[in-house]
Amino acid sequence: MNLVSLEALLVKFLGNSANGKDLDELNQYFGNEEYTGFIKKYLETHFVVLYKMNRADLEETKKELLKEIRRDKKLTLRRNVFQGLKYAAIFVCVLAVSIYMYKGTEDVIDTNIQSKENTITLEHSNGLVEEISETGTLAIKNNDGKLIANQTGNKISFNMKEPSEKIEYNTITVPYGKNITVALSDSTEVTMNAGSRMTFPTFFKKGVGRKVKLSGEAFFKVSHDEAHPFIVGLDSLDVRVLGTTFNVANYTEDSVTEIVLVSGLVELVPNSVGKEAPVLLKPGYKGTFHKKNSKIEMTEVPTGLYTSWVNGYVVFREAPFNNILQKLERYYNITIINPENHLEGQRFNATIDVQKESISQVLEYFSKMHNIQFEVSKDEIIIIKK
Repeated sequence: MNLVSLEALLVKFLGNSANGKDLDELNQYFGNEEYTGFIKKYLETHFVVLYKMNRADLEETKKELLKEIRRDKKLTLRRNVFQGLKYAAIFVCVLAVSIYMYKGTEDVIDTNIQSKENTITLEHSNGLVEEISETGTLAIKNNDGKLIANQTGNKISFNMKEPSEKIEYNTITVPYGKNITVALSDSTEVTMNAGSRMTFPTFFKKGVGRKVKLSGEAFFKVSHDEAHPFIVGLDSLDVRVLGTTFNVANYTEDSVTEIVLVSGLVELVPNSVGKEAPVLLKPGYKGTFHKKNSKIEMTEVPTGLYTSWVNGYVVFREAPFNNILQKLERYYNITIINPENHLEGQRFNATIDVQKESISQVLEYFSKMHNIQFEVSKDEIIIIKK
């Protein structure tokens, strides 16, 4: 065993190309304390946050590692890095244990962090607001008492059978820490991310274009209807589609709006003063709309990095620390304060399973790896130096 061979195995592992023999050999390296420091330093550069455990039981960890590696084969998220090298967003229990072995028996952080209690709401055209329980069911009616939708768990389906002449609009608001899927009357499905708001009609009238307004983030699966183009209104930008799947990130506090196209075709149409020409987006590309100057740039991207949140995973690639904190606030419905701007300017690669990993576990990783500490004050988390 040697460092050259170990590094080659780590590259294969991070590139999702390691076979069974490679994994067995890598486990042998991991079981040798002589190489623990090297592994820790190498993974620190390409780290992934799925902090499941802090075990000293190496055999159990090896079993968990192999299970997670095989599971991750189905969830590969790739992107190019230096000189064509590719690596995947992988779930690495190795990292947690190597930190444990390398750092020693440090105390586990007991942050006892509780998310704020917020609920999803649906506001009708008459101002009536209904709360949506993700574990319940609800028959949703309009102003006239007619059934317009049914909610079961984390999905609302609009299926008004006798649409009225008057178009009524609804607004669904998803707070931080929540998400929900809305099936519109034309069978278009919209999965709304935390901190999002969408206004849409109870039904789409024939002869009139289908249009919704969105702030926040949502993944769209648009039902094809050539006679009625689907439009997503985003303040200074419209996204026009026929039938396709795409992701829109349009948070008010962000300086850009991002549209990532998975399939089909969409047209990005600025509607601000001094209009820029529309831009046609192709599958596998991201359109970035700069709110300040209405400019649009297109880049080819691995779309899975931008849509993984639909399945409960938050993926960061070369992301600034402050950007990571901002997204953690949205997904966990908490407030994080970084008064001394610790780790400002540093960039990280990370994958977090927000459905299984607590915010305490995620923050514990940063604490162990980067010499920072977290204090809880009421409902806020404050980052301080160790």
